[in-house]
Amino acid sequence: MNASRRSQCAGILISAVLLCTCSKPAVVPVEAEPETLFRTEFTKRIENYFEYEPLKADQPSQFLIHLTDLVDGSPVEKAEVSLTVRSHGANQLILESAARTGKVPGIYVAELKIPAAGRYDIEFRIRNDKLDERLPVSNFEVQ
Repeated sequence: MNASRRSQCAGILISAVLLCTCSKPAVVPVEAEPETLFRTEFTKRIENYFEYEPLKADQPSQFLIHLTDLVDGSPVEKAEVSLTVRSHGANQLILESAARTGKVPGIYVAELKIPAAGRYDIEFRIRNDKLDERLPVSNFEVQ
């Protein structure tokens, strides 16, 4: 083999090695935002539209609670809002959580960390100078 032919073979060999050893940039998986669930429930006096993250055992889930006074359509302001969690169909208390006031009037934020998988009922209690309402809501599935 002559020198020119060896140079060509060496070039091809080096190119092949470089092509094989070059790696593609690593693909970094992007975690999807957790799905947000929502419900609207009513008493004769209030509308409770709330959003929450899927409930998973022993993991915190945030509830964003929007309360409207049905008498005049105004946001329910300056209220004490609490959530009480019970086993579905039973009176066994699992936990209670006080919501904090959000940045916008009529919006409250609560966090629930339910310890075990199963079905649960949640009662919303809303109290201020104008009202004192209890709103039981059934069939929350905790995975």
